[in-house]
Amino acid sequence: MRRLGITAAVAAIALTACTQDMTGPGAEELVLAQESQVLVDREVSATHNDYFGLLGRLLAELRTTDDPEARAFLEQARTLHEQAGAARAAGNFDEARRLNQQAFRAVLSAVLELHPDAATRTGAFADNVIARIEAHLGDREAPRIRRILAHVKELRDQADAATNPVDALALNLRAIQILHRLVHHIRDVREGDHDRVADDDMQQAPV
Repeated sequence: MRRLGITAAVAAIALTACTQDMTGPGAEELVLAQESQVLVDREVSATHNDYFGLLGRLLAELRTTDDPEARAFLEQARTLHEQAGAARAAGNFDEARRLNQQAFRAVLSAVLELHPDAATRTGAFADNVIARIEAHLGDREAPRIRRILAHVKELRDQADAATNPVDALALNLRAIQILHRLVHHIRDVREGDHDRVADDDMQQAPV
């Protein structure tokens, strides 16, 4: 019954989308994307120690940690967020975006202070989810999903090649965030904007 409910809901979304964009994803691909998102969420729930559901659990942990280095990074992130808000209020959106990016990197530095292997764990998590989604797709047509999977694999390659653990963690989290919102990315996000949208989603998380 749950699968039928998901299918019906996504099919309705697809019909609406098709009236606006005849080149948009078909109902079957939207259903596959929704089912793929469920796989991601299940993995987050099943492997919460490996995680990042991703970011929420870590942020909660950071707020209660007594690690001085992590707390310093978190305070830096809060200051940068405040500066970003002021820049946005003044209409300087490029500066606000830059400051939000710096704040997010400060948060990731705090995460790595508590979990030095976070980049490795999130990379393994992303690889596992990619494999599960590909197995779920089988040989069915899903061109938009497959293009996004190819891009996510590129992000994983960049993460593995990164020499800075903050860069590696940021890339892995970006990959996971894209898969976590796969329906949105195949339906609403323009080609080339996936990274920006995923980063914006994560950088809005309160610290």
